[in-house]
Amino acid sequence: MKFKFIHTIKYSYFWFSLLLFIGSTTFDRSFVGLNLFGYRLGELIVGGFAIVSILLLFLNKKIIKDFGLDIFNFEIYILKIIIFSFFISIYFFNTSLFSTYPFKSSSYIWFLTSIFVIYSCKDIFENYEKYIKIFAIGYLFMPFAHYFFLTGYYPDFIMYFFIENSDKFNYTKGSDIMLTLLMANLLFIQTQKNIKLPLVYFSISVPLLLPLLLEMSRGSFIAAVIFFVFVIFNNFSFFLRNKIFFTTILIISSVIFTISTLRISGVDLYQDSYFEINISDNIQKIAKKEDTRKAFFSFYIENGRVLSLDNTTNWRLDIWQDVIDDLKLKNQLLVGYGYSEIIPVMLDPTAPGRLGRDGLNEHVHSYVFNIVARGGLLQLLLIALFHFRLVYIWFKKNNDLSLLIFILPVVFNSLTDMNMEGVQFPFMYFYFLGYMFLSHKKNKT
Repeated sequence: MKFKFIHTIKYSYFWFSLLLFIGSTTFDRSFVGLNLFGYRLGELIVGGFAIVSILLLFLNKKIIKDFGLDIFNFEIYILKIIIFSFFISIYFFNTSLFSTYPFKSSSYIWFLTSIFVIYSCKDIFENYEKYIKIFAIGYLFMPFAHYFFLTGYYPDFIMYFFIENSDKFNYTKGSDIMLTLLMANLLFIQTQKNIKLPLVYFSISVPLLLPLLLEMSRGSFIAAVIFFVFVIFNNFSFFLRNKIFFTTILIISSVIFTISTLRISGVDLYQDSYFEINISDNIQKIAKKEDTRKAFFSFYIENGRVLSLDNTTNWRLDIWQDVIDDLKLKNQLLVGYGYSEIIPVMLDPTAPGRLGRDGLNEHVHSYVFNIVARGGLLQLLLIALFHFRLVYIWFKKNNDLSLLIFILPVVFNSLTDMNMEGVQFPFMYFYFLGYMFLSHKKNKT
């Protein structure tokens, strides 16, 4: 009876979370902003994971084993400490738990649980593995859908639906497109016995989206490039044994990247003559060369602070350093500001514009500095240890470090972006990490 009840819970979660995953990857922020029962869907998702995370505090080793999570015993222990640190902060700063804001501002904690919840569904996954493979094939179209949606073909009826039923309509962000691109490629690799098919898909999808990501977000572009390099390196021995195949996909990648670059830069292939098309000039046009140079090569120190000539980069640097300086001044660097209000430096009257044009931005645009601001250096250390332990468990289980192919690009992008401060991105990221643990097969490449 007990195991039947557990199976029912896992079965329900598996399919419901899969629907949320599809909606989040397809429609991004607009999807999690849908109004349900007087709440936004994103708020309900965070609330659901918060409840599951709190229940996790009461699990003993026997129950953890019943759910098939005994390989994560130490990681669950770390997560319990992180959750416990949240409640200590709530008590220390006299924060009300009857408000939704503390749970909203601590969402980066609750999504950690998603790894364990999806992994506990391993038996469900094994029973429906053939359907997962069908889903994987369908998911291959997702990066292409994002590409065409963002290059002028977004369906009007979808836009109007979210305008009427969501708190806001947003085009998909660069970081979410990058994450979808990574997941589609890794999902295909995980579900195919023949590595050649996933590599052909890889050689088309990544070069196609790179110019779009370069135009939308430098951080997402670099993360996708890191992923591209990692996949090539991870399959290097395979390429050496299959030189003709490698040459073929190299040509495919070059052609796709060239066509996509010309398309994103606005070149009309029917109007412009061959001799007028210069791929290098168009890449520079997309990248806004001067701004990119400023962002990466124009850091300098003035009055003990790191600054940049690039306005966007300097805006972030200013916030991050203010967070650290203010926490030091208040002797709160180890424990953070807590979760009761907007991070104080975002409201600094001497630095107007931090709340954005609509006055609603409260994000510091960095996974690391957001954790430090909310939970202090102690919590940052715990979450870093949590990620390190995941890589360790993966290596111990599979004798390779291929998990880093997914983790490192995402973490790099999150260092300078607000994606982990939202709902859909951390949900997709940790959900897929759980999937990778339960589906990975050794010696794929």
